[in-house]
Amino acid sequence: MDDAALKMRKVWEYVFQRPVEPDTDFFADLEGDSRAAATLAYGINLEFGVEVPMIEVFDHPTPAELTKVVLALQAA
Repeated sequence: MDDAALKMRKVWEYVFQRPVEPDTDFFADLEGDSRAAATLAYGINLEFGVEVPMIEVFDHPTPAELTKVVLALQAA
């Protein structure tokens, strides 16, 4: 697992207070709600230095998918 994936996993595990599998744990399955989405977006901003709109959490509901979004935002 690369550095970005590890950082993303760390953010998700902090928000949900449990271990998270990057490819198989979905936001909704972890009982994610708008508060969790906002907390994820904030944590991502702190860890990666990019602002991710909350809608991206719902549109890319696994840590692996959201990591790709973050990397694309960083490259832009």
